Amino acid sequence: MSRSDLLQIPLMILGAAWHLILRQAREHPWTVAVALYGAARAFGIMIQSGHRGVLFRWGKAVGELEPGFHWLIPLVHGVRTTPVRSVTIHLPGQKVMTADGLVYDVSVSVVYRVEDATRALTLVDDVDAGCRAAIPIVVAEVLRARDQAQLVERASLDRELSDRMGAWIARWGLVVEQAGFTSIAPDKGALRTTQLRSRTTERARALRDLIDGGLDAESALVMLGSERQPVAKSSRPYHARARRPARAARARRAMQKPAAPPSPAKPADASPSAGPTATKTATPTPKRPKAPRRRKG
Repeated sequence: MSRSDLLQIPLMILGAAWHLILRQAREHPWTVAVALYGAARAFGIMIQSGHRGVLFRWGKAVGELEPGFHWLIPLVHGVRTTPVRSVTIHLPGQKVMTADGLVYDVSVSVVYRVEDATRALTLVDDVDAGCRAAIPIVVAEVLRARDQAQLVERASLDRELSDRMGAWIARWGLVVEQAGFTSIAPDKGALRTTQLRSRTTERARALRDLIDGGLDAESALVMLGSERQPVAKSSRPYHARARRPARAARARRAMQKPAAPPSPAKPADASPSAGPTATKTATPTPKRPKAPRRRKG
């Protein structure tokens, strides 16, 4: 058998398959369209704009793919895609302690993008989750070395946060475009602590004024030592109205208390011993005789 005869066999098979496909396309066009779409998906991939693909050959990353259609060999090639556009992460309500022991509520925003798609897909399981886990750690490192007076330097804080965050996520092939603190507010406990100095100074000045006005030290301390403020008679109903919800809450709690269990009934006393009892006999009352009737004459 010559070489030309060997080539005729695959050509005949391809011709028969082509005629079969044409006949099926005439009879079942939708079925053939779906089959062709599945074959195209198996032999290629479409990468959209704003994404980048990583080509894997036998499970090993061999290159990156730009947006467009790329042919693949089934069972040999594999592709994973990742967005390369900018992503914004906003984390509110982070509690951080500063160098002077005060607690602050901090909100942070970070804008990043993927620069190396191969690292982003092979060195970290989820890029977004990894960044959200790294932001609180970096924020704590930035603020725990500063005190209350240094927190007003917002430009310096934002620059240090951006540098530290960029160095942290650079290993994953990411780049920080912008990072900063959106709000830094003291916690309620820290707010009371920071106001102690001003309140103490103000009360000391008021004490000196009272003593200079003629009061003795004991009377001045009594007037300043009370936490209650005088209330005018005209505004007293408004203060009483503000206290009503607390009274109502106490009344509801009192009503919700479980009732005391009933005390066990005492056993009945033993019946008295049977003994002779005195019997009372009723004495009959004598009846008066009826008067005779008078006859009419």
